[in-house]
Amino acid sequence: MESNTSVSSKARKFKDQRQVFTFFVEEMMFGLSVDNVLMLDQNIDKIQRVPVEEQGFCGVIKFQGVVVPVFDFAHRVGVRSGLDAKKQLLEQIKQRERQHLEWVKQLSQSLTHGDAFLLDLAASDCDSALWFRQFDSRDEALNDIIHAFIDPHNQLHQTGEQALNQVRREGSDNVVNDFKHKANQLLLTLKTLGRRAKEQIESDMRQVLLFITDDGKTPRYALLIDEINDVISYDAAEFQSTTNGALSQIKKIREILLGIYSRADLKDCLLFDINKLTDEQQTQVKSTA
Repeated sequence: MESNTSVSSKARKFKDQRQVFTFFVEEMMFGLSVDNVLMLDQNIDKIQRVPVEEQGFCGVIKFQGVVVPVFDFAHRVGVRSGLDAKKQLLEQIKQRERQHLEWVKQLSQSLTHGDAFLLDLAASDCDSALWFRQFDSRDEALNDIIHAFIDPHNQLHQTGEQALNQVRREGSDNVVNDFKHKANQLLLTLKTLGRRAKEQIESDMRQVLLFITDDGKTPRYALLIDEINDVISYDAAEFQSTTNGALSQIKKIREILLGIYSRADLKDCLLFDINKLTDEQQTQVKSTA
């Protein structure tokens, strides 16, 4: 049987813990007390626009007969949302597809007509190669797809280098057709990877409504968020307040955050103030994008 001291110690430890609902905005993990979470809802199509211009304000939505204001959380605090980041990533992939096509087109012309080739010939000089190698996402499946671009992309550049050197030595009789054949096969591989990457990104492009409450029953407002993480239990000792200590020196942090939970094996959790988020003088935090 546990002693009264042991039971009391466990009770105090439990009391000192806080359950925090967390979500990501790009690489930043934000959180709020689970006591302030009323519910999650996927019916974002029911948001009604109203003729009000305010940063991050999306409109209103009805919750059990109550009209509730809706804010895009990321835009409200002045950073790029996960949805924004995914749209940009889709455009980057499309842009690299266009660059590969243009690269093959210009090299083919150079091989055929002897025109100067002004694009990056070696893979090591190409910014796409660096982008593929350095790409990092919390989506491991997407990481695998993007990193799979590296080999065919390198092969494309090697094929181009070999063709250009061969033309200089032997002339262009059979070199151009051979290059086009090999390049088209590699372009097809890159295109297939591009389609898989875009499908993976698009499958995760969804937002949900997070209804905020003060009393556990009545909705105060709703937040549009797009990357739910988990509910995490933090100890009081893991919390650094913005009202005192080192963090209190930066006024703009205090104007939006209650503090930061820090744990060695996790991303720092930025605990935001549900009251200050709707203040007229709400503060923007600088985007890390």
